[in-house]
Amino acid sequence: MTDFNNLVPVTETQFQGKLQQTVSAKALHSCLKVGNDFSTWIKGRIKEYDLIKGDDFLIFDSLEFRNQSTNNEQWTTKRGGDRKSTDYILTIGTAKELAMIENNEHGRAIRKYFIRCEEHLKNIAPAIQKKELKRLKARNEAENYSRPMCDALTIHRLSLGKETKPHNYTNEFNMINGIVLGMTAKAFRKTHNITGDIRDYLNEEQLSQIAYLERSNITLLDLGWSYEQRKAELIKLSQSYMTRLIGKEA
Repeated sequence: MTDFNNLVPVTETQFQGKLQQTVSAKALHSCLKVGNDFSTWIKGRIKEYDLIKGDDFLIFDSLEFRNQSTNNEQWTTKRGGDRKSTDYILTIGTAKELAMIENNEHGRAIRKYFIRCEEHLKNIAPAIQKKELKRLKARNEAENYSRPMCDALTIHRLSLGKETKPHNYTNEFNMINGIVLGMTAKAFRKTHNITGDIRDYLNEEQLSQIAYLERSNITLLDLGWSYEQRKAELIKLSQSYMTRLIGKEA
């Protein structure tokens, strides 16, 4: 029996703010033994069956499809205009439909595999729901510290006789995003080809770390620390936070 688990791995991913089972279209195409090249095949299917970006699929310039939710890792991306690196991430429902469309032995076998994956998901749904609730709690916590941090920044700049403009708040959030994610919110959206609030796509650990740094930043702003001082201190605090987190998981 073919081991589709290795050929077409089904992963749990934050897809449009919801934890969903997803599949790499490139892996699916390879396993279906389709005659057309990948780019022609996927674009043709999207057009022919009116698949909607954001609902049925997302696009990633990625050479490696990873399980973001369970491994707490981001998509590994390599840029530079290489079209071969572009992959389409499908919901399992879309992947099942595309497998069925092929109407061949490979397609029927893969469709049955996807059905088993969905049945497995139903069995473990309570655990997944609990995990998602913890993520939402972490997201709310991060949101709760955002406004107080902005207020603290406004007061800090007033004490220096400076006006606070929109880009000053953006710089503050980008500083924290850079520490946690390694990039700004704008870069994160571009890298992952998403729109809207990036926090809808972050996992529990990332959101909790952001909340911790926002809370710490409020204290540093109240103490009158400069941007450079705060950034250096937040980097240290972030490293200590990750060390403690790894210690708990060990």
